[in-house]
Amino acid sequence: MIREEDPRFRHLERKIGIFIAIACAGALSALIMYGMQKDFFTKKYQLRFTADRGTGFVKGMPVKLSGFRIGRVTSIALNEQAMVDISIEIDNKYRSWIRNDSTAKLVKEGLVGDTIIDVSVGTLDKPELKDNENILYVKTKGLDELADDIAEKVKPVLIEVKDIISYINNPEGDLKKSVRNLEVLTRNLDGTRANADHLLVSATNNLERISSRTTTVLENTNRKIDAIDLGPTLAKVNHSLDTIDAKLPPMLDKIDTTFGNIDAISKETRKLSEKTLPRVPGLISQTEDVLMSTDRLLKSINNTWLFRDNAPNTRGTTLIRGDSYE
Repeated sequence: MIREEDPRFRHLERKIGIFIAIACAGALSALIMYGMQKDFFTKKYQLRFTADRGTGFVKGMPVKLSGFRIGRVTSIALNEQAMVDISIEIDNKYRSWIRNDSTAKLVKEGLVGDTIIDVSVGTLDKPELKDNENILYVKTKGLDELADDIAEKVKPVLIEVKDIISYINNPEGDLKKSVRNLEVLTRNLDGTRANADHLLVSATNNLERISSRTTTVLENTNRKIDAIDLGPTLAKVNHSLDTIDAKLPPMLDKIDTTFGNIDAISKETRKLSEKTLPRVPGLISQTEDVLMSTDRLLKSINNTWLFRDNAPNTRGTTLIRGDSYE
């Protein structure tokens, strides 16, 4: 029996086997690459924390440390206290950075970025967190809570703005009255400006008249000053000064001579006084002796019978010897 075979189907089984082997190797490589990318082959340990709300938490969401991915969320469950228990899986090689004082919080990367769990770096002198231990969770406000807080803070401002707008729109308010008064004042400014212009024109005319009159007075004064001839008066003054200048030296010489004579007379008078004054006390004493002798003589004559007077002497005169120095 003769079999006819197609050359293209020769070794078909071997070719199919090689293709399957290559496909399986590619699938295994892709699985390995995916596992490596998802850290399936990396040693890990578990940490847990409890949040009051599960909003924002998703299974498989990344866990980052200093912006670098170190793990993922593995489970989210509601406990008996209606709290949310969350387990995270951390690569074992990063456990040296996670200490007893590390914290975990739910944050958003940027305004429109993904939500992640951010773990803070702990103090190196604190003990490391072990497998299945609790990490401290720090609650962060979501967008709705932030919106509520902003609304609570903005509400008083809006109320004040409303009050201000009501105050401004009140027709009986101070602002409206001030605006009306300002309008009245603006209308009256035209008349005031006209009066001011009239006053300025009048003042300008008066100043021009005063200026012209002042100019006339100054011109008349200048003409009168120019008309005064001071030549003869100045000539007389110069002649008098020349005469005084000519007569003054002889007069000064005479005055000097007179002062010299007076000085000489004063010196002579001083010398004469010095010679005469010592003799004055003796002369005075001698004069008093003479007067006493004369008095005794007169008394003797009066006591003689020829010159005696029988009339009583009502007032006797007795000379008292005085001090020659008084």
